[in-house]
Order: sequence, then C-alpha cells, then structure tokens
Amino acid sequence: MNTVPLVSILINNYNYERFLSEAISSALDQTYPTYEVIVVDDGSTDNSLSVVDSYGDRVKLIAKQNGGQASAFNAGFEASRGDVICFLDSDDLFLPDKLARAVEIFSENPDFGWCFDTPEWFGGSAGQRYAGPDVCKSGTVDARNMLSRGSAPYIPSATSGLSFRRQLLEQILPMPDMIRITSDNYIKIAALSLAQGWLSPQTLSMQRIHGENAYTNSKNSRKRVRGRTEVLTGIGLDRNFPALRRLGLNSVCHGLVTLSVTGGIDLEIRELVLSYMSSIGIFTWSTALAKSFCKTAVGKLMRSRLA
Repeated sequence: MNTVPLVSILINNYNYERFLSEAISSALDQTYPTYEVIVVDDGSTDNSLSVVDSYGDRVKLIAKQNGGQASAFNAGFEASRGDVICFLDSDDLFLPDKLARAVEIFSENPDFGWCFDTPEWFGGSAGQRYAGPDVCKSGTVDARNMLSRGSAPYIPSATSGLSFRRQLLEQILPMPDMIRITSDNYIKIAALSLAQGWLSPQTLSMQRIHGENAYTNSKNSRKRVRGRTEVLTGIGLDRNFPALRRLGLNSVCHGLVTLSVTGGIDLEIRELVLSYMSSIGIFTWSTALAKSFCKTAVGKLMRSRLA
C-alpha cells in the first residue's frame, strides 16, 4: 500500500432521502485525509439526487436504474480508485476515526485482506443508542479452513462495518446481481474464504434501526428475507468459489427449509434452484436437503421442550 493510501467510501442508496445527508456528512467528516466519497443511487424516486447534488464536487454520484444492492456495490466499486474500500449504507453513519483505523490495520498487517467492525445500533438520532449484536471474537481471524469444511464463523458485522483491500475485493466483485438485498453476506463470506483479516473490538460505525430495515419488520418477514438471501447467496458462492461448494449447498438447503415453513417457495427461487440442482447432482442435493430438514425439526423439538 501507498504511505497514505486513498480510501474509497461507497454509499449505496435507494429512497433514503431523509437519512442520506447524515451518512454523507459522516463520510466527509473523517480524521483521515485522503479519501473519495461515491454515492450509488439505485433508481430512487424521492429527492435523493438533490441531496447528493448539494455536496457539489465533494461527492461523486452514480445514478443508475433500480437493480438492487448487489448491482449498486458492483457499480460503486467499478467507479472507485481507492487502495482501501469501505462500504456505507445510506441510513448508517461512520464515526470520525473509521478510515484512519482501517488504514492503520492494513498498513501494520500486510497479510490482512479485510477489516470488519460491528456497528453500534441507534434509532432516529445518533443519541438514541441500542444494544447491538454480541461480538464473540475480536482480533485476527482466519476462517479459511472452517469455510472449506462447510461451516462459517459468526461475524456480526453489517455492510457499514466492512472494509477491504482493493486487491481482495477485485477477486469478489462484480457479484451476482440476483442478490438484491443483504448482499453484504456474499461479500463477507467470500472475503473470509480468501484471506485472513481483523475483527475490530472498537466501534467504528453505527447502524440505524428503523421500520424499513429488512430485518426489523415482522418475524415471519424477517425469516423469509433471511431464507431467500441464504438461497441466492449459497448459489452465488458455489458458482464463483469452488472451495465453498459445501457451504453454498448448506446455505441453499437451509434457506429452502426456511422459505417452505414460512409461506412457500416463490417461482423465481424454484427456477434458480432447479437449475442449481442439475449442476450438482441429485444425490448430493437430496442428502444435503434431508440434513437441513432434520436439523430444523430437531431444533424445533428441543426449543419446545425447553419452553
């Protein structure tokens, strides 16, 4: 890396006009001096474009047709120039030392490909704080062997907590456009499978919790979003990273079980899964799916006994 590497902050936005200004301002208010801010607007129908325009040449705008979060990630990365890439959802915030800390970690650890922090949760204003997800581990993490065996570690970092070396992200993006929401899971798992990195014990970003978050709606809705994401992410990982075949297959099967018990599997997912099944063989597929159904049934039984 250069002595003072350029950092690219990629903000993805869709109809978050009321939050966007705070996100951009937090990106511009960094203590680290060398960065660029790129806002990818994914076909917003509100006044988001006017918000971005108000910042003038301090922010680069990419306005595209609506295609989902994955396509926004791809477009932002293609337009970026940074040695380090940091993602920021347009309803979230960076703390002032975010970039400085990420650059410090990468500069001191040339073998690290990624640096993740776990955003603190907040409500309508930055002063309204919530208890965020538990961080069970911090420091150096190397999960490559674990992932190759079909399992993934618990890494609670959301989109706004993800930072990467450009060289690593070039091996991951562009990612499949079909993963329209919660696309950070694909990038995160792919990165963990390719390189070791740093899980920060320090809070460097903030995640806003509000009624339009994908995971803050009804319990059934959350499960369906999670199930659909698991299917699409699993297929994408399997197709693009051969070492992740077992993990991808497990993810697809678990997602299908979740969808089947929360309202059924829609036509788009069915067609994708049928195509995926034909590529991996019916025996491998049926065995993995049976295991997922058994795990779900046993889990429900144990929870009912403990209730």
